[in-house]
Amino acid sequence: MSEEKIIEFRGIKKQFPGVLALNDISFHIKKGEIHALCGENGAGKSTLINLCGGVIPPTEGDIIFKGGRMSNISPGQAYAMGIGVIFQEVPMCGNLSIAGNIFLGENVRTKNGILDWNAMNAEAGKLISRFGLKYHPTTRVERLSIAEQSLVQIAKVIHRQPDLLILDEPTSALSGNQKDLLFSVLREMRDEREMTILYVSHRMEEIFEISDAITILRDGAYRGTWPIGAMTIDKAITEMVGRHVDVSVYKPREHKETVLEMKGVSQRGRLSDISFSLKSGEILGLAGLQGAGRTELAHVVFGLEKRTAGEIYVRGEKTNFKSPKDAINARVGYISENRRDEGIFPLMSVEKNMIKIELDRLCKWCLLDNRRIKDVFSRFVSALNIKISGPKQQISKLSGGNQQKVIISSWLASKPGILICDEPTRGVDVGAKAEVHVLLTELAASGIGIILISSELPELMSVCDRVIVMHEGTVSGEISREDFTEERIMRLAAGLKE
Repeated sequence: MSEEKIIEFRGIKKQFPGVLALNDISFHIKKGEIHALCGENGAGKSTLINLCGGVIPPTEGDIIFKGGRMSNISPGQAYAMGIGVIFQEVPMCGNLSIAGNIFLGENVRTKNGILDWNAMNAEAGKLISRFGLKYHPTTRVERLSIAEQSLVQIAKVIHRQPDLLILDEPTSALSGNQKDLLFSVLREMRDEREMTILYVSHRMEEIFEISDAITILRDGAYRGTWPIGAMTIDKAITEMVGRHVDVSVYKPREHKETVLEMKGVSQRGRLSDISFSLKSGEILGLAGLQGAGRTELAHVVFGLEKRTAGEIYVRGEKTNFKSPKDAINARVGYISENRRDEGIFPLMSVEKNMIKIELDRLCKWCLLDNRRIKDVFSRFVSALNIKISGPKQQISKLSGGNQQKVIISSWLASKPGILICDEPTRGVDVGAKAEVHVLLTELAASGIGIILISSELPELMSVCDRVIVMHEGTVSGEISREDFTEERIMRLAAGLKE
């Protein structure tokens, strides 16, 4: 590995109104290494990424890239210099094809000046095949899952061959197999082309699997840089949060009446003969590989999609939800895996996002009752330890963990008896993840029945009483807590017999 510095940060400080996001950050990244950047939400990682990508300028300090000082550059200039950034949540053009998204802004033309779609489709096909995507390049991106869209976005940036590739939570929506394919491509870029990769993730196991070095930030300050071999997961977490984090929060709970029962539920082409039950006070895990049908099942339960066969009972009563409103009226809540597009109104305040489910109840004479809204806001900010500057703060300005707490609080205000949580800790740091786990455990202890959908097996094993495993739209097995092992869950997820 080269000792040459590809990028160096010298005394970087970034001040926002009322917030010191970065304070005297100084370190460097070597050419041709995979360098992890870790820290809790709010530690300054996203701010540093935005500085590299030309989104914002530093308040003080210098960024030296390939020996030259970066000064007041735009994102386009950063891109032209050889810095490719893949942000955690970047909307794609859903009405364009895969090839159209990959070559957006880089129109390949024939000698006659006409867009050369044959060439673009051929190149796009080669790029996405490296990530295991079997779509034709002319397929519209809106037809792809969140994970598949993420891979298209990564393929787009890798196609430009940047000198420095910055990945912000690239595997947050990926399955295990997709992650392995991504890591294989990243290692190839490093080893064969000396591409430097700045890898940002909250998944510590991945950090230690893929990285050559690790830098840790805490509360906007630099904690240090270590070769990955000189660090451990426990030590890294302690450096990140300044305290010991207990990753197992399970507590035995009393499970009373059955609150949800599925009998032979099917959806043509997607789900087949799904049967299970959920009791009050229980956390039921739903495991499976990408495309196994977990989210589709959640949509059916919540009334977002129709079933073609089978029966659903809520507290013993046969139901046929035609819309999410019917489900909400039956005290069923759903936290979507797509926080940005389906979980929040990003331009609205924290307060308004918190009351969005309960608008009818919080109105008096067709007007919002500000006193009752203030009571709801104060109660949940305190109970969930939501870190905000005030009720009018725009929710998109919060960290991922605090956004997730606001989403959870909006459902708690509706007093659900059943809460479906689809990847509730996707993209949040280890500290916030532990807080969400504690919160889910407390909600279950209060009598709420919870379905937890997660791609992270340690998460399921940490908080769940049982785990239902799905494979290609069917239930391939059920595992009780005393029999939990990652190997058993993965075998069932892959459709193998125990």
